[in-house]
Amino acid sequence: MGKKLASGIFAGLLGAGLYAAYQKLDEDKKNRMKKNLREKSDELRDRAVDYAFYANDAMSDFKDVLKDEMDQAKGNVKDASSKFSEKAKTFTDNQQETEDGNAEKSQDDIVVDATEAFKNSGIPSADDDLNEESDEPSTDNAASSDAAKPDGDGAPEK
Repeated sequence: MGKKLASGIFAGLLGAGLYAAYQKLDEDKKNRMKKNLREKSDELRDRAVDYAFYANDAMSDFKDVLKDEMDQAKGNVKDASSKFSEKAKTFTDNQQETEDGNAEKSQDDIVVDATEAFKNSGIPSADDDLNEESDEPSTDNAASSDAAKPDGDGAPEK
């Protein structure tokens, strides 16, 4: 708080000193000082207005460029859309021509029965397995199984 108080007192004294110095000036110097201050403030105001116009012009140019780019993009999209629709139309026309040609050359479907398909393939059927088992005598002795061997590894003996 002491710093704020000291700076306030200093600013007050500086202002009072400047005012006293201004009052001691003669009228000619006062008028020149006022004129000089008005000129500087007018220059500053003109610069601010100029910069505002520059900013406005820049925004206007940006909007124009953006509008041109958007129009160009719209044109590109329309061109691509028309090309796509043209290709789609020619494709559907070609498909219809192909279908018309295929309708004249239509063939019957081929149907294959599974028994006929695997008849001569050499793959045994379930009926063959059942027939083979009934023809062979059954041998269910424990000596022929792997579990009955003493070593139990299932490997053939040498």
